[in-house]
Amino acid sequence: MGTLLDKPVTEKNTELGESNGLKYGASSMQGWRVEMEDEHILATNLPKLDGTSFFAVFDGHGGSFTSYYAKGNLVRLLSETESYTKYVELSQEKRDEMDGLKLFKSALEQAFLNVDVELRETPEHLKGDRSGCTSIAVAVTPKHIICANAGDSRACYCKGGAAVPLSYDHKPTNSEEHNRIDRAGGYVSMRRVDGDLAVSRALGDLQYKTRNDLPAEQQKVTALPDFIVHERDNRLDEYIIIACDGIWDVVSNDESVEIVSQIFMEGEKNIGFVCEEVRSPVAVHDKEILSIFAPNFCLCTQTS
Repeated sequence: MGTLLDKPVTEKNTELGESNGLKYGASSMQGWRVEMEDEHILATNLPKLDGTSFFAVFDGHGGSFTSYYAKGNLVRLLSETESYTKYVELSQEKRDEMDGLKLFKSALEQAFLNVDVELRETPEHLKGDRSGCTSIAVAVTPKHIICANAGDSRACYCKGGAAVPLSYDHKPTNSEEHNRIDRAGGYVSMRRVDGDLAVSRALGDLQYKTRNDLPAEQQKVTALPDFIVHERDNRLDEYIIIACDGIWDVVSNDESVEIVSQIFMEGEKNIGFVCEEVRSPVAVHDKEILSIFAPNFCLCTQTS
């Protein structure tokens, strides 16, 4: 599990903001790790795309460089894709149609993959950096909620009081993931890729992406995201939860929504406090659990 601290770093770093009719917050904690390996993005507007908010969580492992790089470059890489350029040139009405959504999904997919392309050329990788991170991103457009996921961080949202999944975890034991790993010459042991990595999709982890005869999406570990898209409903949509697996190993989608909804029902309006409260169940677990997970949690909700 790597070197651990004698005592966990329990200081919570919490951020708040409001834009595009959304209030949002994020909270993170280092825990037992020697360094904080998780990062997140809270983007109130994307380049040349006013009215669309963008949130992401990167759960790092094996070091902090990949998550740090993703935080600093994913939005840029998104905006540099050809699909993104075509998307922003559309009218708002056209963006909301199927072809417009396909363009945005294509742009975000390419941005995930291009993180790996750029990581290969960084001095850190050339010096032997072997870090990686899961990546889950949620774009809230005027009409849609678009979620892209690679790994086992997770997002869900509360609609009419019920939890609605925005992603599904990528684990090596999933049949589709297991088959890809086998075809790429790897194996699954102890529920891990090559007996080592606990997730089957991630940014970085380039040591699992060495088959020059295979495209990125067919490597043992891939950065290729899955997508879930929902049309917004201002009457029923309440809030979106995005978090690393340190949260989801302790609470389910339904339980997280139950916790958040109860806090809001009690009159709490500080979203940062809500983020900290949802993370609290993780903090009671033992050193072994927190050595693996440094929970990072984001929440956004419509303004009243």
